[in-house]
Order: sequence, then structure tokens, then C-alpha cells
Amino acid sequence: MANGYNVMKYYGSKEGYDADVLIDSKAVLGKDDFVATGVLTYALGDIIEVELPEYDVFQLGDKAKMTVYTKSGLFVMNTTVVAKEFGSVIVINPPENRKKFAEKREFPRVDVKHTGLVFGLQDMNKRNKHHFENPLGISIKNISINGLGFSINDNSMVDKIVQKHSHLEVELDLGFTMTCSMEIVRKEKVENGFYYGASYIDIPQEKTNALRGFILTNQIETYFVQKREAQFKKATEKKSAANQ
Repeated sequence: MANGYNVMKYYGSKEGYDADVLIDSKAVLGKDDFVATGVLTYALGDIIEVELPEYDVFQLGDKAKMTVYTKSGLFVMNTTVVAKEFGSVIVINPPENRKKFAEKREFPRVDVKHTGLVFGLQDMNKRNKHHFENPLGISIKNISINGLGFSINDNSMVDKIVQKHSHLEVELDLGFTMTCSMEIVRKEKVENGFYYGASYIDIPQEKTNALRGFILTNQIETYFVQKREAQFKKATEKKSAANQ
């Protein structure tokens, strides 16, 4: 990635295009009667970052048209500005553009620190159902639009019965409440118990946009934090080398 911060893997290949043709390519971003030229420095999931001197002209919510000039041709898309900081703006990577590439992970997963409750469990054979009088607390470690990773708080007995393919009825606290059912697709032993990976079986339609917005916000925040840390590390190493 540009500027020395290799935060995450961007794209794989789907239609003959590789991620590297996007990164460091010239990008022209325009709104109304204003056009600015910059460099595309990051693309993952729903977001793309463009570094450009005139970043301050663009405001959150601005509709814009972006043209990316790569060695494999042009990519043109209509987008929206969703974040900005000194020297760069973050815009939405629209679905029609994402379809031209295949990502290593179908949906970006972001690390979070949130909680939830398990109200019921159905075993892996789908024969026995159990409803908990006292809901079990879970700690959510990461989340994506199609699933999440979590641990069960202090309950070794339940850890024994929650197996791969078990179904859980849960309520997630993500700053908004989302009740849904999930299937365990991964279970692994960790230092203080077990870590579970689960995919949603169903999400209430009215919660889909809220979930997508939650993930987008956290993805942007995580990226900016990692970017600043990488820039600080690079500057520190450069200063240290200069003093030797």
C-alpha cells in the first residue's frame, strides 16, 4: 500500500483485474463544477481512500464522480464522501465497482468491543432446543455484514454444548439492539475458553442498514487509527536513522 502502511489486503482477482492496478493509481474526483486529482491509496470492502491536496473542498455527504486511471484501463463510478482527514477523503466503493474484483474475505471484518445475549440454543443435529432462563452474556470480538466472532462469558458448561453447526438465538448490543439467529461455523480453544465464529441465519430487514452503517463507521475509524500509527512509526524510524 502507498505511504508504507500495509493495513489490510485489498482485492484478489475476478475479471482479470488485480488489486495492485488500483492502488497508487491517479484518481479524479469531481462534484458540481469542481474537479480534483489525487492518488487512490486504499480500497477494502465498502470504502476507498483518495489522497488529494483539495480534500477540504469535499464535505461529508457530497455526491461525487470518480475516475481511476489504472494500467488496466479506466474505472468510473458515482460515489459519496463518508469521511475525511488532512490530505485525504474516504468515499463509498459502490457495489457495481466491487463486483469487478474478488476480495480475499467476501465481507470486511472489523474488530469491535461490544456485547450480546444468548437466549436460546438448538444443537447441531437440530433435534433439541434449549431456552435459557438467564440469558448468557457474550463478548463480540469482530463483526461483518454476514457474521461475527465472539466468546461466551464465564460459562464452561455451555462451552461444552455449543458446537459447530449449533444455532443460537441472540440479541446484539451494537449501540442499537439487533435480535437474530446465528449458526456456529467455527470453534477454537483459546487461553480463557473458546472463540466462536458464527454466520447470521437471518437478520431483520429493518436492521440491515443499521448493521451496514455500524460496520462502515468502525471500518473507517479502524483504518484511520492504523494509518496514523503507521505514519508515526515511519516518522520515528526516519528520525532515528537520521540521528545515527
